[in-house]
Amino acid sequence: MTILSIPKPLGLFGGRFDPVHRAHAAMAQAAADQLQLEEIRWIVTGSPIHKPAAAPSEHRLKMTGLALEELGDTRMRLDDREIRADALGQTNATYKTIESFLHDDPERPLIWILGEDQFTHFTGWQHWEWLIQNMTLAVCARPGSDETPDERMLRERGAQVQRFFMPLDALSSTHIRQSIAKGVLPPNMLPRSVADYISEHGLYR
Repeated sequence: MTILSIPKPLGLFGGRFDPVHRAHAAMAQAAADQLQLEEIRWIVTGSPIHKPAAAPSEHRLKMTGLALEELGDTRMRLDDREIRADALGQTNATYKTIESFLHDDPERPLIWILGEDQFTHFTGWQHWEWLIQNMTLAVCARPGSDETPDERMLRERGAQVQRFFMPLDALSSTHIRQSIAKGVLPPNMLPRSVADYISEHGLYR
């Protein structure tokens, strides 16, 4: 009798990463720790659909790679499929990315990691009804927060929603870009290698 092994879930963490910063890393590691994920793919968006990126995709991909190398967490892996798709003139819509992962390994469960702000607007994503049938949503919540009406509605529609928690960090890529434009970059916002890369290439000025 052959015992079939169940594939381990794959975490997917998508974003502009414009630039990647400490809160991104904290969120991904909290998800990996609390959801017991052995692998998380950091998917750098080529041409974001909902909000344009300030830095070109090749710089954002490079910065994210530097951040992961500096982080040194072997569970974290860089994924450039959306940037490659964009270079071919294809859409970066999340449902196309999920189709790509399902094509690569149709048996492996997928868990999409997102923050509460993204989750609030999830029903604005293209083909969100299809998405909730093909991936679990892992929502980063503040400790002690209650289930939201959006979460209840999605569960009623058949979505699998998992919560994980991390302390509130108000840092955002927008704040970092604004600080750099003013010639000020307070310490501990960015991995050192990313800060050096931004300086070397004159980004966000």
